[in-house]
Amino acid sequence: MKRNLIIAMAVALVTVLFIPVMPLNAAAATFADGEYSVPFTVLKDIGNERSTTADYMVSPAKVQLVNDKATVTVTLKNSSWWQYFKVQNGGSFSDVQVVSESGDQRVVRFTVSDLTKMVNAKIHIIVTGIPGFEYDNKYDIRFNFNTSSIPAPAVEKPVATPPPAKVTKPETPKTEAKPAQKTVQKPAQTPTVNKTETATTTESVTKKEEKLTVNETEKDKAEQSGEKTEDATELSTETEDASEDAEAEEADTETALDDEAAEVAEAVEEIAIEEVKDEKSSNSFFITIMVLTAVLIAAIVFMFARKRARN
Repeated sequence: MKRNLIIAMAVALVTVLFIPVMPLNAAAATFADGEYSVPFTVLKDIGNERSTTADYMVSPAKVQLVNDKATVTVTLKNSSWWQYFKVQNGGSFSDVQVVSESGDQRVVRFTVSDLTKMVNAKIHIIVTGIPGFEYDNKYDIRFNFNTSSIPAPAVEKPVATPPPAKVTKPETPKTEAKPAQKTVQKPAQTPTVNKTETATTTESVTKKEEKLTVNETEKDKAEQSGEKTEDATELSTETEDASEDAEAEEADTETALDDEAAEVAEAVEEIAIEEVKDEKSSNSFFITIMVLTAVLIAAIVFMFARKRARN
């Protein structure tokens, strides 16, 4: 029983491997679709000898082509002589279709699957209206159509897929951060002390007033130098802070542009992957069907083998 199962699985595997995966391309058309005027000759059933039937047909014929299938319209002379006119279509002969009759002419129509090959036909002619002349015969004839004037179908050019556009990183304009200028307010100058001469008679009072004036002047100078030093320190600190803020903003701008370029690149890559998946989906589906068919065949063979072993 195990041996039968192994044989069935091997047969199924070989079947799947030898089934063509890719479908065959349809045969290309020989002629362009349209309506054409096509000359023809009528030959006897054997050889290349011309048949006298050609004298009772009007050449060229009108041919309508659709996917290489031709509908031929021919005008027959001496309409009363034609008892039947049958054209081969496939493995049998069928009567032509009568389109119209006018006077002693008849317009007939028939279908031809391959205009490049000989077309077999059968006719029955009875000559009437000629006193003392009797003619009643059946013939096998062949039509040979001259297709040299029929154009070939136009060749479709494949649509070229344009390459993906390159993502260019825009240049970031560099802006120079100008340090904020701080207006330095000059301290108000201490008004000069006007020395007023006082008429005193005491020299000690005058000396004390002069010492007080000198001390106040030195104190004002010290306060002015301290304020200037603090202003210079604050100006330097504010300049450094402005420079650091400008550099941080520039770094943030470059990071955002890099992120946008990465997102565009990822989108292009995803589109390319989707196109490849679409091309491979048809082949994958066909292979899956083949594998499932092989497994089903193996299961059927296994059931028959098991039933046979029980019997």
